[in-house]
Amino acid sequence: MFRLVLGAHLACAFGATALFWVPVFAAKGGPLHVGAGRLYARLIYATAITGAPLAILLLVSAPDPATTRTAAFLAYLVTILVQPVFHGVRVVRTRAGGAVGSPLHTALSLAAIVAGLAIGAAAVVWREWPFLLVSPIGPVMGVRALLYSSRLSFPGWANRENSTGKSFPAWREEHIVAMVVSGIAVHTAMLVFGTSRTLHMTFTGAAAYVPWLLPTVLGLPVLLWKIRRDRRALAPPSR
Repeated sequence: MFRLVLGAHLACAFGATALFWVPVFAAKGGPLHVGAGRLYARLIYATAITGAPLAILLLVSAPDPATTRTAAFLAYLVTILVQPVFHGVRVVRTRAGGAVGSPLHTALSLAAIVAGLAIGAAAVVWREWPFLLVSPIGPVMGVRALLYSSRLSFPGWANRENSTGKSFPAWREEHIVAMVVSGIAVHTAMLVFGTSRTLHMTFTGAAAYVPWLLPTVLGLPVLLWKIRRDRRALAPPSR
């Protein structure tokens, strides 16, 4: 049963990782973007559903402290995969009106915050510094989602109006940020576990941080590029 669940988990994770790039480059709001985005969200949810019992099994039957730490980190990954996707999808669905917040939305946001703080504290105790690198994702995304759902924002989150009255909607930027962060998380998980568990590669020294940092280093420029591209697309033509 463990191998069956693990196989399903890996298949969903690989599928989500590959599919992530389709809505990134597809025309926004088009059939390909919408269809691929929906499938990506479902694959992320399936990855989490199959990953949660794996984390529990590892934690319960852990033969050594290293496995316990891996199980704890896998549980954290589940939260930072699901929460941004759920938030990003809900932001789009309620863009024309309606409350983004819900009991489940709030619960996932709080879970991401608590999980991030917990794994960060554990990383210091365990001296697992790579865990510490990704621990801020949960609190940042959880707090951001709660603020957005409460219609509160930091400077720059509000709709951006230009001289013609055309705007870059706050929901669009919020959706982009949430989905790209989820993509960074799933790429990090696949790179870290793929190199260490599947390919049995061992990195030493500074190279050990490459699988943990590479998706973020590459993903942040993608995030900035998407936001800027959409802003230009909605900007009025120059006279």
